Amino acid sequence: MKNIKKIVLGNKINSKVFSLGSEVYIVGGYLRDTLIGKESGDIDYVVRGNIRQFAMQLLAQRRRGAEAQKKLEGASIVELKRDRMIRLVLKNGLTLDFTELQGSIRDNLGGRDFTMNALAWLPGTGLIDLFNGAKDIARRRIKAISIDNFRNDPLRLLRAYRFVSEFGWKAEPETRNIVKHLRKKIRKSAPERITLEFFKLLNFKNFHKALKMASDDGLFECFLSITHKRLLENIKTIPSLELCIKKLPLKFKQNIEKSFSQELTLHGLLRLEQVLYGSSLNRNRLRLSRVIRERLKKTHKLLHKAEKQDIFSQENLFNTFFKAKDSAFDLLILSGNIKLLGQLESFKKIWKRSLLTSEEIMDITGLKGGVKLGRLIYGLKKMQFEGKLKTKKEAVTWLKLYYL
Repeated sequence: MKNIKKIVLGNKINSKVFSLGSEVYIVGGYLRDTLIGKESGDIDYVVRGNIRQFAMQLLAQRRRGAEAQKKLEGASIVELKRDRMIRLVLKNGLTLDFTELQGSIRDNLGGRDFTMNALAWLPGTGLIDLFNGAKDIARRRIKAISIDNFRNDPLRLLRAYRFVSEFGWKAEPETRNIVKHLRKKIRKSAPERITLEFFKLLNFKNFHKALKMASDDGLFECFLSITHKRLLENIKTIPSLELCIKKLPLKFKQNIEKSFSQELTLHGLLRLEQVLYGSSLNRNRLRLSRVIRERLKKTHKLLHKAEKQDIFSQENLFNTFFKAKDSAFDLLILSGNIKLLGQLESFKKIWKRSLLTSEEIMDITGLKGGVKLGRLIYGLKKMQFEGKLKTKKEAVTWLKLYYL
């Protein structure tokens, strides 16, 4: 707490912002993260006056802060009209958000979601904490400021659990009661916003705790098309999924935390596939990218098939990998068959390059393309995958016997 001034002003960009002389405050998550010792990827400012002019003035100023100016060079300027915000995206990934201060700083902070985010900092004044946010941060509590703030922006109902997932903190009983009371209003939020907030929840390490809590409070049934019973069953299997991921060989773990689509990591995607299993994807209030939707459809279809027949037997494995394609990795993880990952790697190599090329098969058979050629290519690769063909000579002999 005593070092917050040193940390804030030690940031050269903050110093440069304050040097412009306007009434400008740092607010929100940056201060929260500073208090808990976490590095923040963005800084929010509220400014009295024209925020576009202020941002342009910041970029144009060259007299002070050479280090800060270097960081600001090449920044992209984005105007978010819905949020009435100007955003500067720096080359290093840091974002600076500028919002116009309407009314007093008390009004601004009083309209925020949680006490831990209702913080402001001003040179000469220091930390402005009107709702005991610092105290709640110290006690690891997620506490709503008022029910009206949730009515004004129902996405905050889901955000409460996203913060549970991110920090592992406790959502106060009164805050959870607000969610229970207003849960149906989440449907008023745009599907795109719900999706990104839900994906953030899935990306963080305490997601299982957050999922169970939000499910118990009846929030998910308001935007996910899945029965409560099925959802609980899916959530119960999450620890097994995480254990399976933990046991992955290092070469498979290396990419699992990388972004897949819509800011969802591959790890988060596996969690999404598990949570939504048995749901009606077209009826969920989620705006999914095409690649995520197709991945879910394919994985869920094969998982459902696996409940009725052994699609992972040596006899069926090649066909399973063929149908799964890019979803094959997900399928093995979600079904607990990580022991087959080595065979999946073999499948990928064979499918990319088998004993005979398509051109060589056409030369031998006289085929110019079409379904017959496709079947021969598939059969040849399958025989190679199963170890029945090991050399090019064996492949040619098999092809002549099979087709000619």
